Amino acid sequence: MPVAAHTPLAIGEEAGEEEDGIATNSTTRSEASPFWSKTRCSGTEGKHYLLLVLCIIIVAIVTLSITLTVKGKQEPKPNVVLIIADDMGHNDIGYYNQHGDIRTPFLDKLASSGLRLDNYYGQSICTPARAALFTGRYPFRYGMQGARPLLYGAKIGLPLSENQLLPQIMSEGGYTTALVGKWHLGYASWDYTPLKRGFDMFYGMYGGVSNYLTHKSPLERGFDKFQGMYGGFADYFTHEMAEPESPGVQVFDLHEQTLDSDGNIVETDEANRKLIMDTYGVFSEKLFTDKAVEIIEGHDTRDPLFLTVSYMNPHSPLQPLDEDLAKVPSNATNTIRRKFSALMSSLDSGMQQIVEALRANGMGDNTIVIFTGDNGGAVQGPGAGSPWIGGNNYPLRGSKWTVWEGGVKVPAFVWGAGITQGVSDQLFHITDWLPTLAKIARVKPKLELDGVNQMDVLYGNADKPTRTDLILELDPCYKQAAYITNDYKLIVGDPSPRPYDEVFQPLIKENDTTYYKGDDTMYSQYSKILFGNQSSFIQKMAENSASRTFYQNISQVGAFTTDNIMLFDLSSDPSESYDLFTESSRFESMARKMYSVLAENAAKMGKPLFFVDEFKLSAQDIADGVGIKTYDFKEGEVEYNDISETKLLKWTPWLKDEE
Repeated sequence: MPVAAHTPLAIGEEAGEEEDGIATNSTTRSEASPFWSKTRCSGTEGKHYLLLVLCIIIVAIVTLSITLTVKGKQEPKPNVVLIIADDMGHNDIGYYNQHGDIRTPFLDKLASSGLRLDNYYGQSICTPARAALFTGRYPFRYGMQGARPLLYGAKIGLPLSENQLLPQIMSEGGYTTALVGKWHLGYASWDYTPLKRGFDMFYGMYGGVSNYLTHKSPLERGFDKFQGMYGGFADYFTHEMAEPESPGVQVFDLHEQTLDSDGNIVETDEANRKLIMDTYGVFSEKLFTDKAVEIIEGHDTRDPLFLTVSYMNPHSPLQPLDEDLAKVPSNATNTIRRKFSALMSSLDSGMQQIVEALRANGMGDNTIVIFTGDNGGAVQGPGAGSPWIGGNNYPLRGSKWTVWEGGVKVPAFVWGAGITQGVSDQLFHITDWLPTLAKIARVKPKLELDGVNQMDVLYGNADKPTRTDLILELDPCYKQAAYITNDYKLIVGDPSPRPYDEVFQPLIKENDTTYYKGDDTMYSQYSKILFGNQSSFIQKMAENSASRTFYQNISQVGAFTTDNIMLFDLSSDPSESYDLFTESSRFESMARKMYSVLAENAAKMGKPLFFVDEFKLSAQDIADGVGIKTYDFKEGEVEYNDISETKLLKWTPWLKDEE
């Protein structure tokens, strides 16, 4: 791979005085000493010598100043544009797709001209992944572990004790910071929202999912005792609550905010009403892309820009536009998969518009573009009986919500200013972006991080592995943990809190009603060639209990027994089909060492916030309208029937003066 012309040293090093400049000054003074002695002479000759000495001193000072300025001058900090795709699986982007049912030509082109990260991991679901991204720390450190997202109505968020977030780091480095799209890290008070966590501008949604056209989302409440979550899940298509006793409340979750001169969030009722009317019926990807382009076009290039664009695509509900459906390859005839594919086409188009805007505004040559998923593709909605929702992770095992590779290994690449071109198999985790971008911003993080500075990897200067291990999960509530070191992966407990244990092929044909699951034929590419017959998978796992007990003992998550331990060699078995621990005792020593790493970290993990009863939204809160503002629209005020006929609920954080 070619080495980038724009080296990490030029980006990351601090300016300082040059020793040779100081030496020049010292030498000048020493050589000038004979002239100083002659200034004691009287008459014209002495005055001439004095004038000559003064001239020499002035020249030396000017020369030294120029030398220090030139040699100490730093390269301008690059702009950083971070693009997040939501629920994009391994088989859901063109350059990995093996079935010809996904087309993402611009993303493929950008990845091929940049650095593709082929050994890259997120988390198993949205909220923990975004928490890891913005903190640079594993979610279990502060209680946001597990396969659980923040649901609407939860009175928790990314803990305020996590006060060194990525946008705060970039702001300290002199960057203008903006977030467009999905936040999903809490709204229990203004302090949890983006503009209080380091962003200068915010346009998007606080929650995790909304209708692509109405921008309304279900406000969820209640406690699902089996899954240990706040609220039951609303239907992805009708947004109606599954539990009759917990009817859904529709809320309009789209916000445009800035900070005033006193640091207060600006969001007015007049602006809200206009936002509701102007955006209703406009596809969310277009709203987010247009806003990102607007920010780029209006940016003062004297300061670097840190722009995060967090799309909802291709997350359900599957509501693509006809123009994007027309781009789907013809061999994908299954309706569900076609809709999902169209959402990826829309994302591809949005990405192209953003890059073109950077180039058109003279920022293309000094911008780094990062593209990342958050978690694996969602094969099916959460819970038994949920609809198929189109995502696919083939040939990786599992789905979103699991610690199988299909749940946590996601597509990612980097493109732009000085980034080396090629494919990297360096182990890379979503927490690594904070220390990496902090180095680029020339800011030294003050808190202890789990992320690793990967800048040498991005610029082609890494001469040894930058990261060799990774804790994927440590969750005492679902009783699951996972750890990777080098090419080996240890799973403790139940890797899949929902029934997604297989390697799934995508839905292709119109009459496909279930996913094709693994068999000897499908596995032949991997384990059968290497090991003969497949391993018999462990059937009995740690009970997926409803217990909300907080364990800090790894043996209570899963004891070191064949019922609770699995070990895979990912270099030869990426589909996790052959359990080394069950099949051979010679791997026991390795497994015990890996288990001890989890045990050490389990003893100091944060208490899971999702299991604290007092944080959930009560029925009385709902009755009192806490956190909800209602906007009445007169008939004909807008052209869409379901706005003129019903009340729209504009949702804002819980503040005493708004109750």
